[in-house]
Amino acid sequence: MKLNSIFQSIQGEGRFQGYPSDFIRFFGCNLNCSYCDTKYTLSGDSFYFMTPEEAAEKLNKSDVPDLCITGGEPMCQENELLKFLILLSGKRISLETNGSFELEPLYRAFSAAKKDSELFFSTDWKTPASGNPVFDERNINFLKKSGAGWIKFVVKTEKDLDFVEEKLKFLDGIETYLSPVFEQGKDWFSAVEKFVKSHKNIRLQLQLHKILGIE
Repeated sequence: MKLNSIFQSIQGEGRFQGYPSDFIRFFGCNLNCSYCDTKYTLSGDSFYFMTPEEAAEKLNKSDVPDLCITGGEPMCQENELLKFLILLSGKRISLETNGSFELEPLYRAFSAAKKDSELFFSTDWKTPASGNPVFDERNINFLKKSGAGWIKFVVKTEKDLDFVEEKLKFLDGIETYLSPVFEQGKDWFSAVEKFVKSHKNIRLQLQLHKILGIE
């Protein structure tokens, strides 16, 4: 697998926000979003190789049950990712993905092979300001019927909020988060807060790790 880093921190986003977690950051992505905060994982030489067996052995030694798989985009290495997932033992896994890949085949293969780990997808739906407003809409039905994850909108502009308004009607029954671009500051946080207050099926999410100043 082509990786950028393995480290331990606090989960800053999603359903398991605030829990201690191990992280494995994959290198490479099929998108290049304008507000990406890990552009060092998209190109260049900030990577190394590790087999699925080596990575799983390292992380299985940790006594932290939560594991976040992030990037980059882990789904770009789907075959090796699946091998890695199957080798994990007793983990609550959050897989952060940009939403452009169909997720159900990976989930089915993982579920058929595993008994003692859980897999959840933190699934972005890219907004216009990202420059990559792409999303595999098969993931909507998958998340509704499986409950194996949530959808996150990262928003930077009022146009992004209009985009979210249009999409929310399709997401009843799916845990949904609205995450303002952190660098936009408190005025933008307040605007997003007002949007969330006027809707029943979405939650405001601030990036806890950035508030704390940690990785």
